[in-house]
Amino acid sequence: MQQKWKPGDRVTVVTVNRGLPVLSKRQDVAESWAGEIVGPSLVGPGWWNVRRAGAKGRGGVHAVPDSEIGPRNR
Repeated sequence: MQQKWKPGDRVTVVTVNRGLPVLSKRQDVAESWAGEIVGPSLVGPGWWNVRRAGAKGRGGVHAVPDSEIGPRNR
């Protein structure tokens, strides 16, 4: 189910790190982080730009598929 997000919505992103090598023991480890919707991404429909919360000097804005975004309760 695709949700309509608006800029400023606070979200939690849960993603599997698919960038690790196949031989890595941590290949399918899920990572979650808090963020805020910046707006729709140019990657395509169903993708959103999310600013990672509390990432001082690290990261910034990431393109995230809608299937990995959920509402943040706090």
